[in-house]
Amino acid sequence: MFDLLEIKDFLDVATRGDIVSEMRSAAGGPATVYGKEVAGGVEARVRNVTRVAVSPETREQVIRQLLDRKSEIGDHFGITLGDCEEPQFLRYKTGDFFVAHQDGNTPLIYDDTRLRKISIVIFLSQQSAEPAPEAYGGGSLVLHGPYPDYDLRLPVTNNPGMLAAFRAETTHEVMPVMHGERYTIVSWYR
Repeated sequence: MFDLLEIKDFLDVATRGDIVSEMRSAAGGPATVYGKEVAGGVEARVRNVTRVAVSPETREQVIRQLLDRKSEIGDHFGITLGDCEEPQFLRYKTGDFFVAHQDGNTPLIYDDTRLRKISIVIFLSQQSAEPAPEAYGGGSLVLHGPYPDYDLRLPVTNNPGMLAAFRAETTHEVMPVMHGERYTIVSWYR
């Protein structure tokens, strides 16, 4: 029903710690929403999260790892993948969310993001029901079932360092963060 690939330990503990440390101190601004405007626009009622600016070295390291796993990911989905888009490094604070949406490969999107084939989420921080240092609550990535099973929901298990890949036309959302900070990296293969 859900075409989901999970790659555990895509990022090792040390790399993940370095990236989160950098993201905590990095400047950022509101993440944009694509589909209408070429450069994207800020729509806080749709996507309320901060996109942080990491070093070129960190960005390139993540891109290299994504490209190294491209064949494996494409094989899982039975498609040939092109390059990946520049990753977005995201910091969700208490109350932040992203409503149900699709990332691409659908006629509902009018800009070039419609060419996205596979969506990628790399989890960096630990999810916890109770407040704890270095953890967050809420903020689950939830996949929605395809037609005719729209009512199906699949919360993706968050394991820090794990990469979750799914088809870009899959409707999904990030539930509101209830406490702490949620750190993730997202990208897309075309």
